[in-house]
Amino acid sequence: MASLASLPLAAGGLTDLNPGLTLWAAITFLFLLVVLSKFAWGPIVKMLDERERTIREAIEAAKKERAEAERMLGEQKASLAHAQREAAELARRNQQEVEALRQELTARARKEADELVSSARKQIEEEKTKAMSELRAVVADLAIDAASRLVKANLDDASQRQLVEEYIAQLPANRAA
Repeated sequence: MASLASLPLAAGGLTDLNPGLTLWAAITFLFLLVVLSKFAWGPIVKMLDERERTIREAIEAAKKERAEAERMLGEQKASLAHAQREAAELARRNQQEVEALRQELTARARKEADELVSSARKQIEEEKTKAMSELRAVVADLAIDAASRLVKANLDDASQRQLVEEYIAQLPANRAA
C-alpha cells in the first residue's frame, strides 16, 4: 500500500489557478449578473430614482416654503412698521387733543375766575354804596337829632358843647339798641 504521503494532492494552493473552477466561477458570476439585472437592478434603480425624485420635490417644496416664509416675514415687518407709525400718529393726535383740552379748560377756568372776581367787585361796590347810603342816613339822622336837641335846649356855648359830647357818648349805646 502506498502511503498517503506519496499521493499527489488534488487541491492546489491558494494562489494556484484552476481552469475548471475559474470557468464555473465565471459562469456563476454571469448567471448572478443576469438574475440580479433582471430582478434586483430594476427595482433598486427604480427605488433610487423614486427617492431622488422625492428628495428633489422636498427641496423644491422647501425652497417654495422658504420663499413664502420670507414673503410673509416681509409682510409682517411692513405691517409692524405700519402699526408703529399708526401708534405714533395716534399718540401724537392724543397729545394734541390733551393739549387742546388743557388749554380749553385753562381758558374756561380763567374766564370763570374773572367772572367771579368781577362779580365779587360788583358786589363789593354795591355793598360799599349801600353802606355809604346807610351811613349818610345815620349821619343825617344824628345831625337832625343833635340839631333838634340844640334848638330845644337853646343853651349857651358850654352847655351845647356838653350836650353834644353826651350825645356822642350815647351813640354806641343807641347803635347797639
